Amino acid sequence: MNKLHSIVLTVLTGAFLAGCTTEQTYEYVRLSDAACTFLPEGDAPKTIEITASGTWQVEPGASWLTVEQEGDAIVLSAADNDSGMERSTTVTIACGGASGKITVVQMAPDSDIYRYRILKTFDMGAKMSKNGRYVGGNIKQVQSDNSYLSYPTIIDLETDEWTQLGPFPTTLFNIELPFAISDEGTIFFLDANTSACVGFTVSGDYFLPANAEGFELAPSVQSISADGRIWVGFGMDDVIAFGGKYHPLKWVDGGTPEVLPVPELNFRNSEYVAGVMARGCSADGSVIYGSTWDNWDYGMLYWKDGKVDWVGSDVREVRTVQIENGMGELVDYNIVNGMTCTAELTNISPNGKWIAGTYKTEEYTDPRTYVTESYPAFFNTETGKTTIVKDFGAGSAAHVTDDGLGIILQGTFLPSSGIVYDIENQASLGSVQEWVLDTYHMIIPMGYINYMTPDKSRFIGTVVESSALGERTVSWYMAPPVER
Repeated sequence: MNKLHSIVLTVLTGAFLAGCTTEQTYEYVRLSDAACTFLPEGDAPKTIEITASGTWQVEPGASWLTVEQEGDAIVLSAADNDSGMERSTTVTIACGGASGKITVVQMAPDSDIYRYRILKTFDMGAKMSKNGRYVGGNIKQVQSDNSYLSYPTIIDLETDEWTQLGPFPTTLFNIELPFAISDEGTIFFLDANTSACVGFTVSGDYFLPANAEGFELAPSVQSISADGRIWVGFGMDDVIAFGGKYHPLKWVDGGTPEVLPVPELNFRNSEYVAGVMARGCSADGSVIYGSTWDNWDYGMLYWKDGKVDWVGSDVREVRTVQIENGMGELVDYNIVNGMTCTAELTNISPNGKWIAGTYKTEEYTDPRTYVTESYPAFFNTETGKTTIVKDFGAGSAAHVTDDGLGIILQGTFLPSSGIVYDIENQASLGSVQEWVLDTYHMIIPMGYINYMTPDKSRFIGTVVESSALGERTVSWYMAPPVER
């Protein structure tokens, strides 16, 4: 386990390894660190080790940063920051056609400035714990044989300390999406080797969650309560081809999971095909939400006070129509207007009062023509009432706070921005950028928020980044300054 102290990532355009192949020549640059942070004044120099396929050159990024070569390493030193604001630069290491970049950030002398960090080195995004103590994700490093090493990484937002676990080779864990992290430092990832999950603790231990009795396939934890005692997710009693189904699971204190109840029929009032998954929970684990996984339905459910019901049950409407099947015959088919979600993991407020989702309508104008519309919607678990928002056109809702501020995403594919919406007063508070500027006096790039802590002092979001390989989503977070 490696500990990287006071490491902050804001901009990274290269990877740990960049290379090209010409005949039998493989050019590469490997860096011991891709980012480092300096305090405003009096901080110690930072040493970055360089491994390259040949002679390499270094290109400093700013006059306030001194870069000295010492053997197979460079030593970075920063002048005192008297600029009044945080500043950053990039140091480039080049070897032939390969290059690596080191992002260097120097914190502002004013300790009252909020921290905004973009986590570009995290392979598939990041997750924040319910009360905002930790942010976690995975960093992948390419090897010369094109295999990967994974470094599960946990950031302590109270100290700005990065704890890097591993490395873990792909043959052991093929770590991809982060699912959830608790305020005591337990984090779960998708392990693509098993299509299930693996858990890590901040101390460096890894483990697999217990499975439900009689279940054949490994389970997946999707969300964790703040104290780490309650996990929710899903498992499969057998593969679907053999009659198996997904079942929602709830673990308490890491024991054998309870199989949560589900409605007698699925979202379309038909027999289940694939089953039900639990996806997220409130900070205390008392309210859970999930979705069906049948025929692309994704009907949204929730569990509260020992009961299960459909999210948006007050607006759910099932109708039977006749459609044409693949053989030209007319058959009965149920269509639904109601609340849906897919694999979203942060659609519930920390106190469990609100659940965000998508209100989807379906219609067949004739037996062959299918028409659907999708709008952001918010369900109040205390009153049982749903608020559907059509003011901004098609879209969905990504998150909601305890006091009813919803995050609305416009569009139905790869949204790039969000709107902050006051549900009770049915009023827009502006874009996420405008709301952050008004509330925290910070200018941030266009993006949206995935989760906010109960006091709204810390939150994590998504920004869409364009590159030569296409668009990808990158996580970012905001947090108060580190206390000295």
